Amino acid sequence: MPVSERKGLAGNPGRYPVLDALRAVAILLVLARHWAVASQSAFGIVPGGPLAVLSLNGWLGVDLFFVLSGFLIGTHFAGPQAPPFSRAAVLDFYRRRAFRTLPLYWGVILLCWLSAPWQPGAAFTSLSFITHLLFMQDYLGSDVIVTLWSLAVEEKFYLTAPLLLFLLLRLRTGIACVLLAAAMVLLCWSMQADAAGVAPGDYATFFWSVRAPFHHAALGILAGVLVAVQHSASSTRKAPRPLFLALAALPLVLLMWRDWQGHGDWQAVCRIIALSSCLFALLVRCGLAVNRQHAAFGAARPLRYIARLSYALYLVHYPLIEPAMQLCRALSASLQQTAPAMASLLFLAIYGVVSWAAAWLLHVALERPFLLLRDRQRANEQPVAI
Repeated sequence: MPVSERKGLAGNPGRYPVLDALRAVAILLVLARHWAVASQSAFGIVPGGPLAVLSLNGWLGVDLFFVLSGFLIGTHFAGPQAPPFSRAAVLDFYRRRAFRTLPLYWGVILLCWLSAPWQPGAAFTSLSFITHLLFMQDYLGSDVIVTLWSLAVEEKFYLTAPLLLFLLLRLRTGIACVLLAAAMVLLCWSMQADAAGVAPGDYATFFWSVRAPFHHAALGILAGVLVAVQHSASSTRKAPRPLFLALAALPLVLLMWRDWQGHGDWQAVCRIIALSSCLFALLVRCGLAVNRQHAAFGAARPLRYIARLSYALYLVHYPLIEPAMQLCRALSASLQQTAPAMASLLFLAIYGVVSWAAAWLLHVALERPFLLLRDRQRANEQPVAI
């Protein structure tokens, strides 16, 4: 259904509502991670027990995003209802991706550039913004918004996806899946080999040399593509809801087990990234099968609200951490010493409200108009039945 026909911000459930639910979980994990790190730094505590560990491991939400992206882009070419692979299909894919990602992304970059003179300590250079405009920050680093590294990874995948899917579709499904799995194993080995040379605790070096570069971060994306290829061959498979919930417990236990990055064992972190990507891919595959049997599974309105704003939330939440922290300190000066856990929870509430408000404004002012324009153009290109 075109964006213009959707009712309210939540919209109507997609063909697979469980994917929106997983997208909502992914952005909540990312926001929880940055809240936990800021809270630990400011108040010396992350309240919540096992939930605090889950929050600290929220960086794995990015890998869930990668798996979802790999699947959704893969199904554009390999899905059961995908159009025939052609030049027109590829151009339509690039057009839709450009309308979906570029206006909001470049808008946020522009806002950062305009606000730089009022940001204490900000020293953005022209090269910084050129790096981000060209999506090279996963290799050249980011001093604008560090979280934008994953957008550089995504855009590189968009550029290479048509060729990758073109080659995979020329193979039998089993062979294509084996090749994708082998590529994932190779990437995991490469990550661990590079991580072996990083000193324990040297997070910055690990992040920019191992975690962020496209040739490593693509591991989760390939897991999603593998699900897309396999799903295209067995899209009628069904599964019960309890199976999905049981499988969801596996990554949940993994994320609540320990603070994986906090121990500084970077080779172990690489293994966790690979394992999480596989579990997320398994969860996506099972969720698709559940939606075949239970079409409304995952279609809760709050999750659809969060999923609809997930892209805007991801882009704007990080720069708002410091303003939210300053507001929290102004409102809870006494709590910071006497009840740091309460101060941390107050910061979480302020941070969530401010991030949601900013994301909604960006969605209404910038994201939605371009999505409407995209859908109107596509509708105008459709042949009229006579």
